[in-house]
Amino acid sequence: MLCQRCHKNLATVRYAEVVNGKVKELYLCPACLSEQQSKGASGFALAGTAPSPKHERSPKVKPDLVCRSCGTELHEVITTGMLGCAQCYKVFADELDDLIRGLHTSLVHRGKTPRMDDVREQRRAKLHSKRALLRTALKMENYEEAAVLRDNIRALEQELDASSEAAQGTE
Repeated sequence: MLCQRCHKNLATVRYAEVVNGKVKELYLCPACLSEQQSKGASGFALAGTAPSPKHERSPKVKPDLVCRSCGTELHEVITTGMLGCAQCYKVFADELDDLIRGLHTSLVHRGKTPRMDDVREQRRAKLHSKRALLRTALKMENYEEAAVLRDNIRALEQELDASSEAAQGTE
């Protein structure tokens, strides 16, 4: 595929950016990609790191609050989004909670599941999805498809049993 910008070189990169909630996708050559990136924004800004009217008017925010350990003031934390030391997290706890809630939906990090590099984990995931498909096929009274899925599930279960026995043998 040719570069969608210069129409001369081979496109080796898919460039996507979101502007006003719409995804704009381009397939570019390396030269056009570097031009596109240089003309774009220089970086990303986190929402909520700059002072907002909410924080300026909020009676909860104490503008004269200062960390005793490092001397960082609350207004510096709000404007820069950076803390001075570990003690700042305790001193500015209430204000940080408000800032973090503005950035994220929750104060608790849920995290992602690790990539499934392990073959057994991949088989377990396949088995789980096949079982769900089997339940759906049975509800739809599609018994031929259900029989095929049942056989696939049995084969996957046997593979899982064999791989778990092999894993126990190597330990």
